Amino acid sequence: KTMTCRLRVSSPCVCFWFFCNRMAAALCLQVLCSLCGWLSLYLSFCRLNKHRSYEWSCRLVTFTHGVLSIGLSAYIGFIDGPWPFTHPGLPNTPLQVHVLCLTLGYFIFDLGCIWRFAWKKSVKKYHAWRSGRGEDRQLKKNGHLKVH
Repeated sequence: KTMTCRLRVSSPCVCFWFFCNRMAAALCLQVLCSLCGWLSLYLSFCRLNKHRSYEWSCRLVTFTHGVLSIGLSAYIGFIDGPWPFTHPGLPNTPLQVHVLCLTLGYFIFDLGCIWRFAWKKSVKKYHAWRSGRGEDRQLKKNGHLKVH
């Protein structure tokens, strides 16, 4: 039997291609919604903790992701099933797919935090090191700073 689609297509391959693209679009939409959720949580933490730095709010989102993902993974592994060590290779359940999309959205958020906080700090440290006073600092042969 061949698959039938609502679209008028002559080949089952085209129908499969359409189905896969729809499924990929749905997964991308879930990841995008997850990213928006993490961003809104970050913004709400920034508003609630105005006396703290933005990096503090990012760390709170990281902590929230850790607790949430551990709890959901434990629920999936121990309660919802299937147990991955006795039934390896089974198709993913919808809950597993949702947790995967939730985590992928967080990782995209975290990449933005790394770029915003860690990378810019390292660039600032590098430029501060390069623009240090030449009479106060000299480089040894092994690359360490030597203060006179």
